[in-house]
Amino acid sequence: MNTLIVDDDQALIQFLSQAVVARGHSAVYTATSAEMALEEVLLRDYHLITLDIQMPGASGLEILPLIRNMCPHAIIAIISGHIPDEVIDDLAGCADVLLDKPVALDDFFELVDAAYKIRTYLYKIRGMGRAHLQVRDS
Repeated sequence: MNTLIVDDDQALIQFLSQAVVARGHSAVYTATSAEMALEEVLLRDYHLITLDIQMPGASGLEILPLIRNMCPHAIIAIISGHIPDEVIDDLAGCADVLLDKPVALDDFFELVDAAYKIRTYLYKIRGMGRAHLQVRDS
């Protein structure tokens, strides 16, 4: 499962990265700015993306719709200590979950596990379609 962690706090990046690896997933990529995050989503398909709101340069809110369009099947989690009440409705269309900092490890594990299950089911469903087409072509 490809995971992208976007935050300007290196300690949080390391913590979340280690948590993903602890759940058995080694494909963890990181970005410390919104611009780096956009570069990353151009490079590979992600299944789970965590995104901070307040970062130097562009904010996570500014790139959220772009990331959603570039990775439509990814689970996108906003993880921030600064989630203004007035933007929560705006986030609803692009983000799947909002988690406050500091993130509880159990909550993050639950997020990682759920994202993996969704990825697994998507691959299974897509595989069913190919299998059905192959049988029909025979």
